[in-house]
Amino acid sequence: MLKWMLQPGGVNRVLHSAAAFRVARTLTRTQKKEYDRAYAYLRNRMGHMDYARYRRVGVPLGSGVTEAACKTVFTQRLKLSGMRWTKEGAQVILNLRVILLSGVWDVVYGRVLAARPQPIMRGHVASEPNELGIAA
Repeated sequence: MLKWMLQPGGVNRVLHSAAAFRVARTLTRTQKKEYDRAYAYLRNRMGHMDYARYRRVGVPLGSGVTEAACKTVFTQRLKLSGMRWTKEGAQVILNLRVILLSGVWDVVYGRVLAARPQPIMRGHVASEPNELGIAA
């Protein structure tokens, strides 16, 4: 079935085969329940399981990329010796690491600055006309 899932229309082929299996077998109540659950799982997620198309456009199918990203983003920063984090504090650090590691720090930082009111910077105003000359 795994090989079918990787071919175009794979989920449909697996569901068709499962339906034929179901008709050909006598299942216990527990087996029927498990079958129905598995069948519904595949049917409800068909739109997310177009593995042939994902392969064609170069999307990784295994969990290796995700696990490596978790190690890079999470483990290397939050699990250093002696560190303790609150959930909120860890989330802030993770958000910043994702922004940094994604290479979009400058864009995000610019948007944050643009969204905040900027302070008005005023220069020194001389109270007497000659005050600046005296200071020099």
